Amino acid sequence: MRALVLADSDSYLKWGVSRARDLPSEWEVEVVVVRNSVTPSSRQRADAVAGRWVDVPVIAFAQAKEKIQAGVDVLVLACRGPLIEFLFTEILTQLPERPVIVTGIPGLWFPPTRRGLDFRADADMLVVHSRHEREAVDAANRNGGPQVTLATLIEHAHPGAQFVAPRTSGAVVFAPQALVPGTRAERRRLLDGLVHVAQENPSTPVLVKLRGDEDEAQTHSEFASFPALARELRVERPRNLRFVRGALSTYLDDARGLVTVSSTAALEAVGMGVPTMVLRDFGVSADNLNLVFEGSGLWGDLDRLARLDFPEPDPCWMYENYFHDAHESNWVQAATALAEDRSLLADLRERRPVAVTPAGARGKVRRMRVRAQALGSADTRWRRLSTGLIIRPALAAREVVVRGERARSARSLELETRSVDA
Repeated sequence: MRALVLADSDSYLKWGVSRARDLPSEWEVEVVVVRNSVTPSSRQRADAVAGRWVDVPVIAFAQAKEKIQAGVDVLVLACRGPLIEFLFTEILTQLPERPVIVTGIPGLWFPPTRRGLDFRADADMLVVHSRHEREAVDAANRNGGPQVTLATLIEHAHPGAQFVAPRTSGAVVFAPQALVPGTRAERRRLLDGLVHVAQENPSTPVLVKLRGDEDEAQTHSEFASFPALARELRVERPRNLRFVRGALSTYLDDARGLVTVSSTAALEAVGMGVPTMVLRDFGVSADNLNLVFEGSGLWGDLDRLARLDFPEPDPCWMYENYFHDAHESNWVQAATALAEDRSLLADLRERRPVAVTPAGARGKVRRMRVRAQALGSADTRWRRLSTGLIIRPALAAREVVVRGERARSARSLELETRSVDA
């Protein structure tokens, strides 16, 4: 069997490598990054891969097209929605014999969004990471859709691994997110809270684990980054509050605890037996991407964090959410069955609703917009110029200014999946 994993951003690359590692050792598996609007830097790629794969080259879209056309049995699209849609319109629908097409989300995805589902509706298989997510996706796709299968989001995560004695030394690691909290004022309040934690615990390092520098692209564009906000602090930043880079796992090994608002990092920490806290200071909602933590036992607030009083996760919540038994992860078996029996694949595709693409000028504008979102500056020069004349004014109109902040209606794009990335 031959498999190609096609990734675009840093978080999707991390997820794509995990899926590549799921595949049988006898398979021929290749992982590549297609140059696009959010191509990760070499440092971001190294952090995402974290030594788990030998080589992940960055290739042009034309090269990716050649690889797909050369033929593979399973194609894993570890990509954001616009690139997935663009791949279908540009390549996949024209193939005489299409491979098994697998896609998924690289983080927490509860509740699943209609936009995220629609971008992935033409895939054969959608990989989710918990029993809870699978139920939610099945309910949202009552009229049919890709086959929904399970994988383990966090490698080496085992139920029961979290039951360890509280740690009395080590760093407190904060995992920030690009979109949550959603306002500059809230993000400043969060940073002020971390400053207070550092002040109250001067012998404890407080590490803000960044996903990238301010000039590096990420899956979701970050506004009001914490390093930028730190430059605006009215007090001197405590020496034990530091910004760090690298694979999260390297900081969790001997950490005293991890804190986040809703990041997948919480799951990675729980899986490693690290005390974990999910902050509810900024609300619990779909917009804050933290509804899934209801009932987890992981809730806390900045005051509790300042006391270094980390909670314990609820084992029942864990089983339903991301810590299911390993034998329940069935995506590889399901993809293998479809690749080996084309009649099963044909039947699956026949039962799937036909996606309706806008016709005429409206459809052409949509395809141009999706291409711009997918490839950005990595597209050919003449494509960028022609697209910019038509699409850029429309995209600019989607951004509005409220109280001096960017209140992104582009949030519908940035939050296309409402996923949170570690």
